[in-house]
Amino acid sequence: MTATAPPPVAPAWRRPSGWPRGGWLWLCIVALALLCAPPARAAAGPDGWTAPPLRLGVETRTLPIAGHLEFLVDPDGSLTLADVTAGEASRRFQPLAGNLNRGFTLTDTWVRMRIARPLDSDDTWYLELLPSFLDTVETNVAYTAADAPPPPAEAYARTVQGDSEPSANRMLRFRSFTQPLVFDGAGQAWIYVHVHTTSATILSGQIYRLIPLMNHISMQSIWLGFVLGMAVAVLISNLIHSYWLQERVYFYYALYLISLIGLAFGSFGALAQILPGPAPKLANLITGTSVCGGILAGALLTEEFLNLRRTLPLISLLNRIPIILGALGIVATVAGYYTMAGATLATVTSAYMFIYIGSAIWLARRGHPGALMYSLAFGSTCMAALMGFMRTLGVIPEISLTEAASQAASLVHMILMNIAIASRVRRSEKERKEAQAAALSASVHAEQRALDMVALRTRELSAAKESLEEALAAERQAVREQIQFIDMVSHEYRTPVSIIRTGIDILQIKGSAALAEGAKGHDLLKRMGRAVDRLVEIIEVGLRRETNRSPGLHLETQSLILEEVVAEAVRSLRASHPEQAVRLEGVVPNEIQGDPALLKTSILNLLENAAKYGPPGQPIRVELAQTGTRSTVRVIDAGAGVPPADRERIFGKFVRLSSAERVPGIGVGLYLVRRIAELHDGRAYYDHTRLDGCCLVVELANAPLPRG
Repeated sequence: MTATAPPPVAPAWRRPSGWPRGGWLWLCIVALALLCAPPARAAAGPDGWTAPPLRLGVETRTLPIAGHLEFLVDPDGSLTLADVTAGEASRRFQPLAGNLNRGFTLTDTWVRMRIARPLDSDDTWYLELLPSFLDTVETNVAYTAADAPPPPAEAYARTVQGDSEPSANRMLRFRSFTQPLVFDGAGQAWIYVHVHTTSATILSGQIYRLIPLMNHISMQSIWLGFVLGMAVAVLISNLIHSYWLQERVYFYYALYLISLIGLAFGSFGALAQILPGPAPKLANLITGTSVCGGILAGALLTEEFLNLRRTLPLISLLNRIPIILGALGIVATVAGYYTMAGATLATVTSAYMFIYIGSAIWLARRGHPGALMYSLAFGSTCMAALMGFMRTLGVIPEISLTEAASQAASLVHMILMNIAIASRVRRSEKERKEAQAAALSASVHAEQRALDMVALRTRELSAAKESLEEALAAERQAVREQIQFIDMVSHEYRTPVSIIRTGIDILQIKGSAALAEGAKGHDLLKRMGRAVDRLVEIIEVGLRRETNRSPGLHLETQSLILEEVVAEAVRSLRASHPEQAVRLEGVVPNEIQGDPALLKTSILNLLENAAKYGPPGQPIRVELAQTGTRSTVRVIDAGAGVPPADRERIFGKFVRLSSAERVPGIGVGLYLVRRIAELHDGRAYYDHTRLDGCCLVVELANAPLPRG
């Protein structure tokens, strides 16, 4: 077969005429050089300070501290507050054009700033310091008048916070470090911050009023919770797919997501919010392990997702380097040497990000499934990670939106990777269906051969088949009868149990006072007694059928007076509906043969049906009649009746009309009425000839035939 080259792709953008080749690259290099160029040092003022003070205004809500900072490197950590405020070291502070960013370093750093407040503005402000992964942030604050000289060291109040410090030291259990500034009438605040960390030495911050600070904390917490929730949801989805499809790519991506979640807990300060107690001991370990684990898991994921061993063998060979470095970085972090390994890992990973994205784009142009989605998903993450690594290395200055950009990129990455995973699942499902179709075709062929063989023995098996069908039909009938009996018992339990429960609730609420209310108290006890009698009656019916080993509805006939059965059903109705009036009309002069328990259940269901669906305050009429061979009970309410299309359907099992949805029930009552009537060689139906309300009829044989 001859391979056909893909059609040429038209470029989406054409270089302008006269624009030099590689112009964008040179433009980026120049911009980066300008960004990284050190600012010219300004002349120091008479007080020895170079950076201008941060001036608060009456209308100010929040202000960044960038551009108002000076820093001093403390190589051996020996400088004290007295040294940096009044000693020779106080004259070595250098101004910063933006925020502090020294990259990975093991040396301490002092940062100082001044904040000037007009006397007519708020007296209390709040200084937020970032990032959250700094080990120790020692803040020293002193207050003077607006035109006063720098105060002595003993005038400063000291506060120690940090990722490795107890969370109880923090004013707010939040991802950043918050320092209240209480001017108490003073016009100027002098602030010295001593930073000690084993990771990147970075410092930025904002000045807030109270309400903007609370809004900022709420929005940050909601955003971080949303990103973490998405990560956990995608993690669970990948673990399920890994178990279901038995593919390593989902497991590797789950490991990658675990590293992202760990990075959020350790580096973004979420651990201090959730586990304030062990947070100082775990933060650096979790952060370093998550970074190194993310590098390891990302390399494994790329290897598996892009199938580098087959598509790009050379890149697959080079991919061993970040896998080994990530594993070694985890060991170094556990041993406490993450600071030494961090810079190397950041540099190597930044280079490999471009290799991964370039490989994915190259494979996408050649039709590799999933490569395009990979490049889109990891492109945003890689750019955000590259920005973070360059910030960590000190190549670019600290940017306040770096963490937010990283979280947003992670969110976009997870959404796109979820789409890629869904596409992979669809492809797997398509392949599975194709395999099923092939297996089905083979199965049909084998089935046809089997049918040819079975045809030779059909006559021999026909007799056995008929016998088996008869036995199966009998078994099904027994199961149906058992289900019918269970339906009847469960349906009949509802009313007496509700009466007893209501009575108990009244007794629990009112106590002995409920029984002391005279007729009402005695009536309550009578209704509960009738409900108990009804439950005992239902239990006796069940025990009698269990004794006879007949689990379904089964007649046990005896001579009875139908009027007495109806009267007993009316008394049971009044136990659950004491305000419902019932009027009996007609007589049944002769005894009949029937099962009193089942007949009472049937008539009580009709009465309860009329009480529930009939208009309130209207009596229920019960008409009795008897001929030579049949006895009839009619239950009539003053309701609007049942539409013609539903008059037969209402006797079905679990059938409820839309007009009855407001009334509780399961649609079994009228089904049991008809079933019991059929057992008595009778029938149950809706009498459409009556125009004075809804009329339901039970017609019984005076002497039903015995049933096995």
